[in-house]
This record gives sequence, structure tokens and C-alpha cells, in this order.
Amino acid sequence: MSQRLSQGEALREAILDDLDLGIVGADSLGALRFANRAARQLLELPATGGGLAIHWLQLESSPDALLGDRSNVVMPHRISNAAGETIELEMSVSRPSSASHPSLGFFFIFRDTREEKARSLERERLERLAAIGTMVAGFAHEVRNPVAALRSLAESLTEELSDAKITVPHVSRMLQVLERLERLVRTSLQFGRPAAPRRESNRTVSIINAAFTELGPRTAGYDEKLRVEVEPDLPDVFVDHAQLVQVLIILLNNALDSVIAPSRVTVRARNDQGVPLAPRERARDSQPPASGRAVRLEVHDDGPGIAPENRGHIFDPFFTTKASGTGLGLSIAQQIVSENGGRLEVASQRGSTTFAVVIPVTER
Repeated sequence: MSQRLSQGEALREAILDDLDLGIVGADSLGALRFANRAARQLLELPATGGGLAIHWLQLESSPDALLGDRSNVVMPHRISNAAGETIELEMSVSRPSSASHPSLGFFFIFRDTREEKARSLERERLERLAAIGTMVAGFAHEVRNPVAALRSLAESLTEELSDAKITVPHVSRMLQVLERLERLVRTSLQFGRPAAPRRESNRTVSIINAAFTELGPRTAGYDEKLRVEVEPDLPDVFVDHAQLVQVLIILLNNALDSVIAPSRVTVRARNDQGVPLAPRERARDSQPPASGRAVRLEVHDDGPGIAPENRGHIFDPFFTTKASGTGLGLSIAQQIVSENGGRLEVASQRGSTTFAVVIPVTER
């Protein structure tokens, strides 16, 4: 009989340990009687040993005060872990019947709501981006024709006033401003009305070479400032070649802007092992490749790193720390990578930043 009971208890414990929910039982005096694996991990409880008190649950009030005259209550709950991070949870508190569990005074069930809230925030962000994209596309379309007309007039003035030494510099300056406006219009249109990708099989090294070719003078003598590391025998990737070249150019330009000799920029291409750079910082609306097989294309720089207060905004449209930037580069890069079935990750700390483009391989 005792053997059957111990087997039953072991089975119940195994079932509880397999749940994602944290489950804790406490007696009426506040001593914890059991906690499953999820609860021990979430609340950072010791794996073994007794004598744990209810204060480990970081309750704001006693269980009796939380329940009042109710038998069960569900509420938001916050805990702080050893790293000093605040974790948002959903907590259920209940009184088990004395007949079914005579030794227990309270049941606690904890659910980690961080991913759910992140998804909700992401949905809201995507809705805002869609609205911004529509607005920007309309704005850029309306501005494009007047800007083109102004450029034509300025060019005509330059020809007609070629002998006026004072006037010509002002017109030249006008042309520079118009060129910047045209660039902003082009990037705004691309952000607001992105082209559908034409995905096909491509060699990763061809994407890298094409980006270097288009960057031209910026990569001249790149052996001194740029390093390229390509893992041998990489599988082909299933992407739009021109779009991925554009993404790499955006990332390389940002990296090259941030480094000063002897700092370096390193481009790496390797098989993806499925371990993200930094789960909390990756581009949240990008999904892993459907097949699970992917190539990882990284751009790493030894620059100052992204300021902590800016890390949550780097993919926001029109956010920039550059005097002449449009603030759309990373937004467009994120959009392209997601449309090509990949994901974009970033990890940054003082003294280094790494962007990783994880893109699906061609299935044979």
C-alpha cells in the first residue's frame, strides 16, 4: 500500500514538474510545503531543503488579506529576482478544502506574463507602424513632385547665373538641401510602400560581395578597418538578393560610422545554431525561419555601443542619433528581413555592437 502511495506521489510530482505554471502549496502557518519545478525557477527557490517561509513569494499582504472572504482570487503580481529585474506575473491564490488537502492552507499558481505582454505591445507597435507607413507614403508622394520642380528651377538658375559669383554658392547650397529632401522622400516611400520580395536561392558570399561593391569607397582598403569571416560550405539562402544587399549596406554604414581606428568592423557568415544574440533586444516582429534551418549574417563593430536609453528605440521610424540621418534605415532593414522570412537581432554593450540577420536556407 505504502509503495503504491509513493508511486502515486512521484507521478503527481512528475506531472506538476512538467507544467509551465508555477504551483506552490503552503500551510496555514506560512511554511511552504511544496513547489514544482516552474515555481522554483521563477521564484528562485532552493531546489532542495525544507524550512522555506511564505516570504519567498514576495506577497504584498498575507494570503488571508488577499483572499478576504473569497475562496479564490486572481491578480497581477510582481517579483524581483537576484539580478534586480522586476518580473510581471499573474498570481492565483486559493484555499483548498480541508477534506482534500488537510495539511495545506493555501494554493498559489504563478504565470509568467512577460511574453504575452510583449506580444500585445508588439501588436500595438505594428498597428502604429502601419498607420505611420500609410501617412508617410502619402506625405512623400505629395512632396515628391514639388521637390522635383524646385530642383529643376535651381539647376536652371545655376546655368543662368553662372557669372554671379555670390549667387551661385547659394543655389548650390539649395541643391544640396533638395538632394537631402529627395533622399528622405525616397526612403519614406520605401518604408511606407515596401516592395514584395522576389525570393530565390542565393549564395551568402554573393550578398556580402555585392554590398561591398555598392559601398565602393567606404570599403576601399577594407583589410585595415573591415574583416570578413565566412564559414566554409554554407548552404544557399532563400531571399531577395537586392533587398538583403540593402540590409547589409544599412548595417555596414551604421557600423562604419560608429568606429574610429584602430577599431574594426567584422562581417561574419555562419550556420545558425538557434541561439539568439539577446532575446530581449531582437527585433520582436521577426519570426524564425519556418524550416528551422538558417544562415546567420552578423555585422559586429568595436564602436562605443548603443546607449542604454536608445536601445528600445533603434527600430522606431525616424529615430536617429545622426545629424544627417533620416532615422529610417533600421526600420526598413527590419521590415525587409521579416518579409524575407528571417529575423533581425541586436546585442550591444559598452565597446561593441552586433547586428545579426538570420535568414532561411534554400530547401533542396
